[in-house]
Amino acid sequence: MKKTTSLRDTAYDRLEEMIVTQVLPPGSRVTELELAKKLGIGRTPVREALQRLAREKLIEVKPRAAIVVLEMTLERQRQLLEFRSVVERQVVQLATLRANDAQRSRMLQLQRAVEDAAEIGEGGLYLRVVREIQELLSEAADNEFLFDSMAGIYALARQFTYMYYRQAGSLKRAAAAHSAVLKAVASKDPAAALEASRGIEAYLAQFMKDMARITTTRKKKPRTPTKR
Repeated sequence: MKKTTSLRDTAYDRLEEMIVTQVLPPGSRVTELELAKKLGIGRTPVREALQRLAREKLIEVKPRAAIVVLEMTLERQRQLLEFRSVVERQVVQLATLRANDAQRSRMLQLQRAVEDAAEIGEGGLYLRVVREIQELLSEAADNEFLFDSMAGIYALARQFTYMYYRQAGSLKRAAAAHSAVLKAVASKDPAAALEASRGIEAYLAQFMKDMARITTTRKKKPRTPTKR
C-alpha cells in the first residue's frame, strides 16, 4: 500500500518528525499560519496534515485557538501497547505472506541499517530508520485499514521512545528486536515472525516498566533544602 507523495503528505511527514523529535515538544502551542510559514507550504495542505495528526492523537486542534502538541504519557503508552500488540502481530503475519521480492530485499537492507543506527546511538537517525521499517511492513501487509491504523500507532510510539530513550531502554536491544522481525518476514517464516513480534512487545513492555520505575523514584526523592 504505497503512499503517494503530495504537499499534504510532505507537510504531515515534516510535522510528525518535528513532534516525534521534540522540535515541537509536548505542550507547545502553535498556529496553522506559523507552521505553514515554518514549512514553506500553503495553509491548505498544512491544515489537512494537522487534521490527520489530530485524528492520530499527536495534537489537539482547538477551534479559533492554538494547536497543542499532546504528551505521550506513561498511561497513554500503556493503552497504546495493549492495542498495538494485537494489531502489529497481524501486520507482521500478513507481511510475511504477502511481501514481494523487492520488499523482502529492502527488509534485509533495513535490518543492517537499524543495527548501525543503534550503534551510532543518535535517536533521530534511529527513529527515521524505524519509521521506514514500520511503513515497509505495513505496506507489505497490503491492507489499507491496517496501513492507516498503524501509521498513527507507530508515530505515537516513536514520540514516546524519543522522549525517554536516554533514560531507559536500549537502542541496541530495540534494534535487535526489529532486526529479528525483518529477518523472519524476509525469510517467509510465519512462526519466527510471530515470535519476533512478541519480542518487540516484550522489549516495549519492559521499557515502559523501567520508565515508570524511574518516574516513581524521582517523585519519592526528597528535595534538598535551600540554604538561607
